[in-house]
Amino acid sequence: MTEVDRLMKELEQKNMVPDNITYNILINGYSKEGNARKAFELHEEMLSKGITPTVGTYTSLIYVLGKRKRMNEADELFEQIKSKGLSPDMIMFNTLIDGHCINKNMERAFMLLKEMDEKKVAPDEVTYNTLMQGLCRVGKVEDARGLLNEMKERGIKPDHISYNTLISGYSRKGDIKDAFSVRDEMVNKGFNPTLLTYNALIQGLCKNKDGNHAEELLKRNVKQRHHS
Repeated sequence: MTEVDRLMKELEQKNMVPDNITYNILINGYSKEGNARKAFELHEEMLSKGITPTVGTYTSLIYVLGKRKRMNEADELFEQIKSKGLSPDMIMFNTLIDGHCINKNMERAFMLLKEMDEKKVAPDEVTYNTLMQGLCRVGKVEDARGLLNEMKERGIKPDHISYNTLISGYSRKGDIKDAFSVRDEMVNKGFNPTLLTYNALIQGLCKNKDGNHAEELLKRNVKQRHHS
């Protein structure tokens, strides 16, 4: 982001003072790059200039810590934020949950879901999809399917990511019957199977040494793509 650094120097030369929006954009950019050092340097610079970080600032910092697998630090930062009187929003919770799910810390991820409920921060489909992906990552596909039902009970509509997550989870385990069952539910709910859906099902069939059925699915996928 050398061009960004040049623009920041230009701001200073023109005696224009960056505000928290400027810093949030920069911190978010470096966080997306995975550059935790630069993101935290900018956070310190904000503080030194008397600019108050926002929930968005800290969400970006939590994101980059998760990306760098530094979840203990992410949790510590999360607690510091609350001690400063800032209220974590849904996006911050989702970001922290995602970090723990990626790092297979499912117990902590579900503790955060419980905290969301306690603080009256409503989860959304992203929250549940993230948890489902985390459970599938550690082989707990049935628990993930239970979350799909919980979503519906809470009035949160599953999307194609929800269904594809389960289909992929079952297929990786070789549970092809359950994978197709979820595919059928997906179609009944009005979602068209995607390339990811077909790839997952084909993977599951191949795992079960059902090459003929896998080839049929591949041909059907190609045919549908030509007609779409």
